[in-house]
Amino acid sequence: MNDKWLAACAAAVVLTASLGCSVNSKKATSWGKEGVSLLDYQTDTILCGTLAEQAAADNAANSAGGINGKNGAGRIPGGSENGAGSMSSGNAASVSGGTYEGHVSPDYVSRAANQQRAREMQLSQARVDTLRSCLLKRGYTEFELTPEQRSELAQLPAGSPERRDYLYKLGTNPDFLKRKPSLGN
Repeated sequence: MNDKWLAACAAAVVLTASLGCSVNSKKATSWGKEGVSLLDYQTDTILCGTLAEQAAADNAANSAGGINGKNGAGRIPGGSENGAGSMSSGNAASVSGGTYEGHVSPDYVSRAANQQRAREMQLSQARVDTLRSCLLKRGYTEFELTPEQRSELAQLPAGSPERRDYLYKLGTNPDFLKRKPSLGN
C-alpha cells in the first residue's frame, strides 16, 4: 500500500462518501451500518476521512542506525550531520577537503532511503488505522464486496452521486453487512 493510493482513497472517502476503501489489497471491502441515514453516512464519511488524512506517524527520531539516530558510521569524515561535506564560507560551490569530501557514503544513502520508505509505510498504516477506528466507533461494519459489486463499482465515476448511492445501498443492506472480510488471501 503506498501513500498515493491512500491519499486517493482518503480523498475518495471525503469527496464521495464512499466508505469503500479496502485495507486488504487482495479483497475489496466497504463499510456499512444498518439503518444509517444517507446524511449520517455522508457526515461520518467526511469526518472519518478527514481524521485519517490528518493522522500522523511517529517521527522516527533517534532510530537505531538511521539518519535520525545517533549512528554516524555511514558518514564520510569531515561531513556535516546530514552527510554532506562542509562548504567554505566564501564560495558555496567549492567544497573544502579532499576529493570525496562532501559526498555521502552508499550506506548512508541506503539508510536514508530505507528510513523514508519506513516512514511512508508507517504513515499509511496510521491513516488506515485511524479510518478503521473512526468507522468502528461510529458503529460501522466492514464487509467484503463480491466480484459483481466490485465490477459495478468500477463503472461508477469517483465522486459521483451514483457511486455514493450504490455504496450506501450496499452498506445499509443487512445481508451484505454479514459478509465479514477474510483475513487470508
